[in-house]
Amino acid sequence: MEYRIVNTCDEELYQFYLRQKKYFSLFSEDITYEYIQQDMLGPKGFDEKNHFHYKIYDQNQMVAYIDYCLGYRYSMVHDESYIWIGLFLVDEKFWRQHYGEKIITQFCHHYQNYQAIQLACLLQNRQGQQFWEAMGFHRIDCSYSGHEEVIVFEKCLTKEKL
Repeated sequence: MEYRIVNTCDEELYQFYLRQKKYFSLFSEDITYEYIQQDMLGPKGFDEKNHFHYKIYDQNQMVAYIDYCLGYRYSMVHDESYIWIGLFLVDEKFWRQHYGEKIITQFCHHYQNYQAIQLACLLQNRQGQQFWEAMGFHRIDCSYSGHEEVIVFEKCLTKEKL
């Protein structure tokens, strides 16, 4: 797998978003360059130097995208021992080929010195919820992202209890 950092929406990322019809059908948002660029912004009050966007490739073909922030904890708390995954998408044409499992397993291993990883999954995204639970994440809360109800997940990476 090859990871390529991206800082703005380009044509490849735009086309990738457009192909994710099942995910984006879960909420009513038109996918435009502007929407993606806005979606790439980090949480208010957090330094962009700790906010990363990667296009992930296998054999020169983009298979996934991940957006995450180091030092961000649920409820907008600064915590250097936490990571927040803002968005993780595996291209729908590569579902059921274990890309998601491989990428998140590598991600957790790479950041094993952090205490935990958190993320929010749309309430109506049952497939996403099943994926995160299978990856060892557990539900810690329900909340809203804009007008969308989400389930907040967490995976502890250290042996210490939170």
